[in-house]
Amino acid sequence: MLIVSWNVAGLKPALQRIHSDYGGGASGSGATTSSSSGGDGGNNAKTKSSPADSHPFANYLRLHGDIDILCLQEHKIPLTQLSSRSEPHLCSSIPGYESFWSCATDQKARGFNGVCTYAKIGLVQSADSAPLKDPELDNQGRCVMTDHGSFVCFNVYVPHSRDFETLTKKMKFLNSLHNAMGRQREKGKRVILVGDLNLKIDKKDLYWKTRVLNVDEILDQIKQQNDGKDGKESNTPAWKSDIAKHWNEIDRVLQSIEAMPRQTTNPSTKKTFDRYCVRAKIAENNYAMLGSYEDTAEDALGCYTFDEQSYIDPDSGAATVCRKKNMLCIDTLTELMAKIGKVPWSENTQRQISESIEAGLNPDSPAYLWMKARLEEDGMVDVFRRFYPTAEARFTCWHQLKNKRYTNEGGRIDFTLVDKALFDHVEQPRDGQTLRCGKDPHSNPLGEEAALLAATAGGLFESGSYSGGGIAAATKRALDTQFGEAHSGMIYTPPSYSDHIAVSLLMKSSFKNIVGQLTLGSEASTRKAQPHKKQRSISSFFGSKSASSVSSRSTSSGGKRTILQDTQGSKKASKGNGSSGSTNSSSSKKSSVPKNSVLKHFGKK
Repeated sequence: MLIVSWNVAGLKPALQRIHSDYGGGASGSGATTSSSSGGDGGNNAKTKSSPADSHPFANYLRLHGDIDILCLQEHKIPLTQLSSRSEPHLCSSIPGYESFWSCATDQKARGFNGVCTYAKIGLVQSADSAPLKDPELDNQGRCVMTDHGSFVCFNVYVPHSRDFETLTKKMKFLNSLHNAMGRQREKGKRVILVGDLNLKIDKKDLYWKTRVLNVDEILDQIKQQNDGKDGKESNTPAWKSDIAKHWNEIDRVLQSIEAMPRQTTNPSTKKTFDRYCVRAKIAENNYAMLGSYEDTAEDALGCYTFDEQSYIDPDSGAATVCRKKNMLCIDTLTELMAKIGKVPWSENTQRQISESIEAGLNPDSPAYLWMKARLEEDGMVDVFRRFYPTAEARFTCWHQLKNKRYTNEGGRIDFTLVDKALFDHVEQPRDGQTLRCGKDPHSNPLGEEAALLAATAGGLFESGSYSGGGIAAATKRALDTQFGEAHSGMIYTPPSYSDHIAVSLLMKSSFKNIVGQLTLGSEASTRKAQPHKKQRSISSFFGSKSASSVSSRSTSSGGKRTILQDTQGSKKASKGNGSSGSTNSSSSKKSSVPKNSVLKHFGKK
């Protein structure tokens, strides 16, 4: 069983790209796929053609290894488009799959967020688009849960924290998610958590120059060493001595910072606007310009303000420290040492700092502490890091506008987590050889070079122009590097599709047998997660015998009725319209076609 999670940053433009690149059903180099349901450990076999091949998105999923469960984040499709069947490319109905949606219905979030889970028919028995049981959170369209019998899958898009107000909202979401997972475990369910978690758990999840260290702790170390060395020669690294010698001067100069505007012109619209950089006064008529230009003066100044920071804990309501004073990233500290301290650090020195025990993630980050608790207290497993503990620079998201993917300066914020009891069912990798390394294999797939080649398709993906025009078009050879052996790891989808790549989880073949063949129920929560089925189906307008398509047979999964996919929504819709939808209904009454109905695509007036 192959489970894939991907933040598409807008499903409509992603589908447009997929339909453009793979709409003809062309298989190319991606036509060979590992038997994800067979768990053969990686032997490729040619995939037989099927009716799904004519559907570009279904064909695309097949090329990726015949995905069983696909979890998407940031689909950004309004609920009204799904309920009226006017969604792009009719993406709610993919041959062979059921789809389950959570859309942003909050007034401020409409047209944003949104998560969707596609699962092969027979793999889901129920779904819930509001599993957090908090309307304020569930209306954001950030979580959908599917029940697969022996386990549940939470597909989430965790809020990004831009400031301390949004950090409070982020932690409220994460705490509610923890509670929701706990409720499922109390029912005897195992949990799989996938999605864009907007956090990091390991220093290797962060580009090495953006790792942080606490300057005050370094100063304390130097002071203690100086107090106790008694004339003995110190083995303190030179970079620590540099900090001790120059930090007071740096701190003094930073008290004078001010935001300086610069007028900028949008190359596409020709509109002008101000962006801001920081200026610091070193001495009379001697200034240093710091950082890059930011959108607001507050953003620019915030990059060089290192006061202790707190946020309001959503559970206790108390102010809680989330970042200690003088926590700086290596890149910023290097700039300050060079421009104010007049001590330029070489890249080797910066590397030495990044690998030191002092450099890493912010240990007081509430999101980091939340994730740490899930792994240590709840026993969940970060599958990628468990399999590849030494893998360097394997990121899942990059700053698109700054072309950071092409230098592989990103972060790993997309995860596949499983309960410990499920980890034994995950297919083991072959000594790191299943990690993608671009267009060709690499002698060291765990190293930084291999990661850069993977992110850029061996240099085939080209960066966009800063003068506008969007992302450079990729060749077919470059596009096809995204396909390969089904595995637990990363799928390097093209930068033109999203600023994120997909992450994957491959379960053993025996696991699919454990799940078995499930029957989708008709609970209210499941119906709500399938708003596209509220629209009358095509068959109801052409007199299909929907009433006879319902079987009342009981099943071992709870005695739920089996309802054919094509008529589950139409039966409910027909009842609401005063018609049975069968051939015995009155033929004298013309069926009206709702606005934006799927029938508009078939020319029915």
